[in-house]
Amino acid sequence: MKLDTPMLLKNISNQGSQKVAISEFEIKSDEHWAVLGGNGAGKSTFAAMLADEVKLGDKQRFSPFERVQLVSFEKEHGLLEREFYEDDSEFINKVDNGRTTYELITEHLREGVDIDSIIETMQLDAFLHTGFRILSTGERRRLMIARALSEDPQMLVLDEPYDGLDIAFITHLKGVIAELSQQIPVVLIVNRISHLESHITHLACLHQMELVLAGSRSEIESNKLWHQLQDMNSTPRPMPSALAGSETFITDSSKPLIEMRSVDVGYHTKQIIKGLDWKMMPDEHWKVSGPNGSGKSTLLGLISGDHPQCFGNEIYIFGNRRGEGESIWDIKRNMGLMSTALHQQYRVSITCEKVLLSGFFDSIGVYTMVTVEQHKIAAEWLQFIGLEKYASSLFKSLSFGQQRMLLIARALIKRPRLLLLDEPCQGLDPINRALIIQLVTQIADGNIAQIIYISHDAEDHLPCLTHELKFTKRDTVDEQIIPAYAISEHCFH
Repeated sequence: MKLDTPMLLKNISNQGSQKVAISEFEIKSDEHWAVLGGNGAGKSTFAAMLADEVKLGDKQRFSPFERVQLVSFEKEHGLLEREFYEDDSEFINKVDNGRTTYELITEHLREGVDIDSIIETMQLDAFLHTGFRILSTGERRRLMIARALSEDPQMLVLDEPYDGLDIAFITHLKGVIAELSQQIPVVLIVNRISHLESHITHLACLHQMELVLAGSRSEIESNKLWHQLQDMNSTPRPMPSALAGSETFITDSSKPLIEMRSVDVGYHTKQIIKGLDWKMMPDEHWKVSGPNGSGKSTLLGLISGDHPQCFGNEIYIFGNRRGEGESIWDIKRNMGLMSTALHQQYRVSITCEKVLLSGFFDSIGVYTMVTVEQHKIAAEWLQFIGLEKYASSLFKSLSFGQQRMLLIARALIKRPRLLLLDEPCQGLDPINRALIIQLVTQIADGNIAQIIYISHDAEDHLPCLTHELKFTKRDTVDEQIIPAYAISEHCFH
């Protein structure tokens, strides 16, 4: 569909607490735009403006189109909220995993849309009848894009479409987006320059809730301000204080920190993990990799105790077998966790300071007395991650990337013995990504904690990681219950 009438925003800002100021922004026929900016710069608000999902003062609409679809983490979280609200587990006498992928992508299916083609394009067959709540991060991302396409959009706004996807599907999706851009206007909202494909002709840049640059790609890439904004570096900083008694841990070098023996995890006929034998010894830091849906986040759930099947398997944490009398809080006290599941669960309406403080108590929210020392350390962490001015702001009012930074700090605030990080850099701009990678390296090199790090992205390479647990797709599946993924180990050093 050609863009006959240019879309134009001029001297305008949205109505709301997160205002983005725009002097002028125009999209013309045959222009392919990408919008960049740091965490908190206003990218998601700008995306909502483009999709006509926020009020724009006296101007009611930006787009001349009636059907503009936005894909974003905020929309995904909204859908998840609905699924939790409509959870019928208590009434149907079994766990309600939510609407299936197929039900969700056909919920608003527009007449004439070839849904089979969308399913094939987004490679949804393997989890088409799986409940939304038990999908992996990458599977949900693919579902959200398919859901938008099912409504036959006249314009598509994709806010961080590549985050949470494995490398193979990112490559595939870039081709799909380039092809879609030849049919309808597609605006990409991204953090990384590496996500700018050759079909992108125009760039815009947001900084501190203002559109500061917009124009042709060649013009913007030669602009001095563009390079200043992209080349900001995070200089090493000392870590915030630790509570008294939270000293560098000492372990017995002959005993594993974690041990799994013949671990099996699955749902009905879908096997996630089968026959896993794995140990994590002292001084080891592990990377966990593999395609979307292969079991990486499940592995972390087994370790943290958040997965219900951890008690039916032979799993040892800090020398104690799961399910043999230990308190889950005794285990969690020695762990720090940052995961997409935790991010999605953090739905309570509390301030950013309280989110950080909750890390001392392994709770969602704060329900006990907080000491002066704990308040002091929380303030240090807020300053460390550059969010000190948001201490009294509600967590929900922050951008996705800012929320991510806060939850990473929450995982670290008690100086845990074991640090579990599931795609921690998802949604972060280059500056904050560099800060987190540098911080994780500091923790490993200083023997502050042992690390298990899940990541799809080669840009998030950490030299401090010593081993890799890799999930790879099998060539054939002989039986229904045999997992589609094989597991292998690799030592980097």
